[in-house]
Amino acid sequence: MDFRHLLQGLDVPLTGIALCLHKPPTRRERDALALMIDSAPALFEAYQATHTRSPQATLQARRIMASFLMRSPGELVFVGLYRQNGWTERTADELENDPLLQQVDDLTGGHVRTTVDTTAGDQLGRACFDLVPMSELAELKGRLVVRDPGSRAYMRLAETTPLEILEIARSPDLSPPMPDWRDLTLHTPTLRILPTRWAEQLRQWRGIYLIVDETDGARYVGAAYGEENLLGRWRAHVAHEIGVTAKLSRRNPASFRFSILDLLSPAATIDEVTRAEQQWMVRLHSRQYGLNA
Repeated sequence: MDFRHLLQGLDVPLTGIALCLHKPPTRRERDALALMIDSAPALFEAYQATHTRSPQATLQARRIMASFLMRSPGELVFVGLYRQNGWTERTADELENDPLLQQVDDLTGGHVRTTVDTTAGDQLGRACFDLVPMSELAELKGRLVVRDPGSRAYMRLAETTPLEILEIARSPDLSPPMPDWRDLTLHTPTLRILPTRWAEQLRQWRGIYLIVDETDGARYVGAAYGEENLLGRWRAHVAHEIGVTAKLSRRNPASFRFSILDLLSPAATIDEVTRAEQQWMVRLHSRQYGLNA
């Protein structure tokens, strides 16, 4: 079965529908987009509202856009249908200074289509589309998986692009799986839009964590325990524009990177947690050369 069969019930022919196949080249970018779709849809919609010249022209001629995201190589998961209600022209300066697009850049590491490309004729700006989510097929968001039709072009014509349906899952699966705690690394922008299942896991975990300020590599060792454990401590660190301790208060949390040094038992006492914290400070010399007081 092909995705085009699902579009036949709409009031728009296939010739009025564009397919937007988001296929970022790196895992970090794909995961960032999945997190935005799951937890910060306004950021994702800001991301897909602007395009370079050729995709922009395709979308301007179509009334509906069907959006997909690469989940893994060869597979795309359905995000939703959007009605194209027109566009406004925005200058390059407006795009570069848009706070939503700046957040998108922070989440993806600065490698997104929203960045103006002067080599592609973007120096005068771009169209910013008014894309309104549609209720049709909304129940398939995160559940419908299709085969990637190939090619680098991401804005395609519905009538000429086959999208073989591979799976319709029982429940949505857009956000990336949470890594093992030993591999977990979170930057501040990601920490601020964690998917629910990641937040719930961090809420259960207590332990010793490391903050690295990526502007200069300075490090801070902390301990997490109490009602919200790691989730509560990490969110406290990024809740404001300055850090929460004497030395961290001189720094902008926007550049912090979080990881777990030691995962402790949920039954560990406060004394056991703080003793482990002191041991890690000694091992990493985070008082002499880091940000611990």
